[in-house]
This record gives sequence, structure tokens and C-alpha cells, in this order.
Amino acid sequence: MQNANKLLRSTLLLTAASFFMQTVGVSFNVWLTNRLGAAGIGLFQLILTVYNLAVTLGCGGVRLAATRLAAAGEARRENTRRTILRCIGYAFVTGCTAMLLLLALADTAARYWLADLRAAQPLRILTLSLPFVAMSSALNGYFTAVGKVGRYSAVRIVEQAVKIGIVMLLLGRFLPRGEEYGCIAVVAAILCSEIFSFLCLFVLYNMEKQMYREKSQKFRRKDVYHIALPDVAGSGARSVLLTIEHLLIPRGFRRSGASADAAMAVYGNVHGMVFPLLLYPSAVLTSLSGMLIPEIAGRHAQGMHGQIAYMIRRALRMTLFFAFGTAGILFAFADVLSEAVYHAQDCTFYIRILSPLIPVMYCDMTVDGLLKGLDEQRACMRYNIFDSALCVALVYVLLPRTAVRGYILILFVSEIVNFYLSMRRLTKAADVLLRPLPDLLAPLCCAVCAPVPMLYVHSLCGGSGRAALTVFLIGSAGIYGLLLYGFGALTREDVQWMCRICQPQHGRKIKKPSPSFG
Repeated sequence: MQNANKLLRSTLLLTAASFFMQTVGVSFNVWLTNRLGAAGIGLFQLILTVYNLAVTLGCGGVRLAATRLAAAGEARRENTRRTILRCIGYAFVTGCTAMLLLLALADTAARYWLADLRAAQPLRILTLSLPFVAMSSALNGYFTAVGKVGRYSAVRIVEQAVKIGIVMLLLGRFLPRGEEYGCIAVVAAILCSEIFSFLCLFVLYNMEKQMYREKSQKFRRKDVYHIALPDVAGSGARSVLLTIEHLLIPRGFRRSGASADAAMAVYGNVHGMVFPLLLYPSAVLTSLSGMLIPEIAGRHAQGMHGQIAYMIRRALRMTLFFAFGTAGILFAFADVLSEAVYHAQDCTFYIRILSPLIPVMYCDMTVDGLLKGLDEQRACMRYNIFDSALCVALVYVLLPRTAVRGYILILFVSEIVNFYLSMRRLTKAADVLLRPLPDLLAPLCCAVCAPVPMLYVHSLCGGSGRAALTVFLIGSAGIYGLLLYGFGALTREDVQWMCRICQPQHGRKIKKPSPSFG
């Protein structure tokens, strides 16, 4: 129970920080969209697709490797400093390699991949951040493994503040010269914030006290390669295919008959405005998935199959409850959300049509973390490659003929196929016990019914501002929780468990956990 409480407290802390950052990020994205316009945001999103590919390759899977190795060392009370420093060195090499590669290909990528020469200079500037991003990834893995997410979260928040401050300082001077210079202002801010973030994380790491541990963790390169290479191979291949997919999307829209600006506006609308809203609540699951990796890995190494089955069921149930509620609320209040956040109704259609996909996307995040904790990163690699290759083929074939409708269909097919393959693998790797009625049908029915009272209040009183939106969302979430409890999906044991998590540990004796968690 003590380990479970520590896990949940770390998850809640990381979640709070992620929610704060995503709130600031979405608000900043709204402000940036109003300054750059839909076409400018579309150009920036295209630049990020190439940059994100370079980040994936540059990090070289080092975050997962550092997390797993540091977690193993902590479990044995070993000094992990040598291992983490070697991981940082490995990250520096992979980051510099990716930086040099992208510097050499910046003009080619802008001319032939993005079909927009304005992207070349922003790409060159972003490239300089890759070694720092990679080394920060290694430190991120260490702080996650040892449960000291508070320090890492604080650095991320300050990093976000630095980035926003620099953007606001530079954008007014650069944007009047064109969309290219607006993007240059943003990427310069990203570069400065990444350098600042790494320096802060490295200082905090050097403050860690491990010298009292006599035994140092034995470092073996093959351990890093065993974990990192499958992860980077799968993530890299998927990123390559995902980049190709995102580059084909505007071209597919243009081939369907839309103009270049209209195609870029649709792409920017979906990926720059809608997806940040749909994925905003997923900060909970992103934090949980990251924290589950070291916890599951430690128990898997010790053969604690009962505890693993217990944690998997808890994680999947809570994910399903959260995802169904989020999907129902976003579907019901899509128009109010679009108006309150973006002061327009452009996103309403896309939010409503994509909200049923939220349970699949959110569950896939949790399942991915569970599989990596069970040393199933090779399976994740295969599924990610297959899913991305399928998306590229569908985008190339369907998009020129069906435009937006085909794109929506592609999103659904991609997410469902990936989740099905991952979930099937999880059922083979561990015991997965879910009950259809309380774990699936009950939250689905509650999610459909929960927003109805607030929709009625909205029809009577109106209101489309952010204050009204906050009331509608909180009210619907509260009703959803009560309905879950009333229908028996959320049990008294779940409520007591959460209460124990939130209670302070001081002065309270922790009972020894029973051998079986089944």
C-alpha cells in the first residue's frame, strides 16, 4: 500500500503540473493562433512534424532506458550516478547526430517535404536544441524512476514561462515581416527554453545525494541498447511514417480541390486547435503511464504477478471511467468550448466527430505504459510501425478523393487498430480482468446522461463565456461521478482507496500488503 500511495501521489503531482502546463499551453496556443492565423499555425505545425521526428531519433530511447535502469538501481539501493551519466553521454551523441543530420537536410525538407521554403530557417534554429532535448530526456527518466517528479515538474513550468516570455517579446518585432519570421520568433523561444531546462535539470541532478550507497550500479551498454534501441526503432519508424502522413495531408486536401491556403487552414484547425483540446485532459493518463513503467518493471522483475494484475485492472478501470466521462462532456459542450476558447465555431464539428475516439486514444496511452513496464517494447515497436504505415497508405489513397470525411475515417481506423493490437498483446503478457457491465457499459451510459442536466441549464440561461463553460464542465463531471457511484461502477472500495491516497502519511502506520492482489 505504501508503494501504491507513493505512486499515486507522484502521479497526482505530475498530473497537476501537466494540467497547469497544458492550460497555459492551450491558452498560449489560442493567443498564438490569433496572431499567426490558421495558415500560419498550419505552417508551424508542419515544421513541428519534421522537428518531432528529429527529437524522436535524437533522444534515442534514452528516457525509457534511464527510467528502467534507475528504477532497478533504486530497488537494490545502488548508486546510479555512473549509469545516469553514461545515459546522458549516450543522449548527447544521439542528439548531436540528429542535429547534424537535420542541419544538412533543412533546405531539402523545406523544399520537397514541406513544399514551403519558408520552413528552412525555422528548422535550422530548432535543430540546435536537439542535444539539450536528448540530455533532458535522460534526466527526465531518472527523476521519474526515483519518484522525484516535483523538481522535474517545477523545471517544466519555469521552462514554459521562459518560452512564452521570449515569444511575446520577439513576436511583435518579427511577425510584421511575414509568417516565416513569426515562426522564427517561436522556434527561437523553444531553443532558449530547452537549453534553460537542461541546465536546471542537470543542476538539480548534481544536488542528488547518492554517495552514502557503497555499491555502485554496474553499467553495461547492452542493457541500455536492449531497452533503448527497440524503443527508438519503433518510435523512429513511426515518427518517419507520421511525418510522411502529415506532409501528405495538406497535399491530399489540395488534390481534392481545396486551395493551398484552405488546405493549410484545415490542417491547422484539426492539429493546431482541435487535438490540443481533445488531448488536454489526457495529462492525467500521460502522468500515470509514465509512473507505471518503473512500478510495473520492478514487480515484473521480481515475479509479482498478482500485484501486476491488480495494478493493471486499477489502471484500466480508472482510464475507462475518465475517458468515457471526458468524451461525453466534450461532445455535449463542443459548441460552448469552441466559442469560449477560440471565439469561433470552426472547431465544433471536429470536436463532436472525434470525441467518441477519446476512450480508444486514452486507453491506448495507458496500455502503452503497461506494455513497456512489462518489457514488451518490441511489441509496441511492431504495432506502431504497422499503424503508421497503414495511415500513410490510407492518406495517400483516400484523402484526394474524400477530403475531410476520409481524414476522419483514417483517424478512427488508425487509433482503433493500434489499440486492438496493443490490448491483445497485454492480455497475453499479463492477467487482464475487466467486467463488461461495470467497467464498460456503465461508464458509457453515465457519460451519455451526465451532461443532460447542464445542457438543460444552458438552454435556459445561455452563456458561452469561460466562466459559464467552467460551471458546465464541473457540474457535468460531478454528476458523472455520482452516476458512476450510483450504478455501482465506482465502488466504495475505490472511494476509500482514493481517500487513503490523499491522506497524509505522518503518524499513520502502514499495513504490510497481503501477498495476493488478485
